[in-house]
Amino acid sequence: MTKNGGVDDKGRQLGAVFGGIASRYDLANHVLSCGVDFCWRRTAVVMAAPGTGDRLLDMCCGTGDFAFAFARGCADTGRITGCDFSPEMIELAGTKESRFKRRGKYAAVDMDWQVCDCTATEFESESFDIVSCAFGVRNMADLSAGLKEMHRLLRPGGGVCILEFSLPKNAVIRAAYLPYFRWILPVLGGLISGDYGAYRYLAESVRRWDRQVYLGSELHKAGFREVVARPLTFGIATVHVGHKPHTLNS
Repeated sequence: MTKNGGVDDKGRQLGAVFGGIASRYDLANHVLSCGVDFCWRRTAVVMAAPGTGDRLLDMCCGTGDFAFAFARGCADTGRITGCDFSPEMIELAGTKESRFKRRGKYAAVDMDWQVCDCTATEFESESFDIVSCAFGVRNMADLSAGLKEMHRLLRPGGGVCILEFSLPKNAVIRAAYLPYFRWILPVLGGLISGDYGAYRYLAESVRRWDRQVYLGSELHKAGFREVVARPLTFGIATVHVGHKPHTLNS
């Protein structure tokens, strides 16, 4: 996607994919992970360690599940903003927030949802204490630009928290998991969402990501320090946290 809101071919294709499965996206995630995705998000929130009054930006927020996990994990969080390039996802996030607040959940948390390009937002520099992203950096057309944008938006000393799919490093577990991930998951995802192509893309993109990207190194190149990676559930997901230095020389 481009600064002025235009999108490249990959952006258009992914926008169509995620817009098409938006209404079944949450159900598919929960079923395909057997509900473990809730635990992943809780663990990531604990690692991010939000504080009282923190301003949080959740990039590639989808239908808002990671943002809501932060709202649950820190009731004193000051403001949560979610942004995504899919209008359909953002609309569902707002609908979920309204439903939750009618039930008395997150009433004290100020939340906001915006459609934008997460690699080149219009938010002010150093305007957030935490920038998070769950299962989104893998889909960025320009990963380097996306990570640099996260760095720009964080105040000095602020933290980044990225939850992303990965593949197990243990050879035995990997050998058992890959057939499910490559062949069975796309079929199940297609049955739930009605779009087999979306979940074939998921499997292919995670395998490509595993071969080509070392996120810890990419975060360091973007200017983050104290980067820590924690594999979850035998390594089928990984949380990375890091911090923007207080000074340029840190």
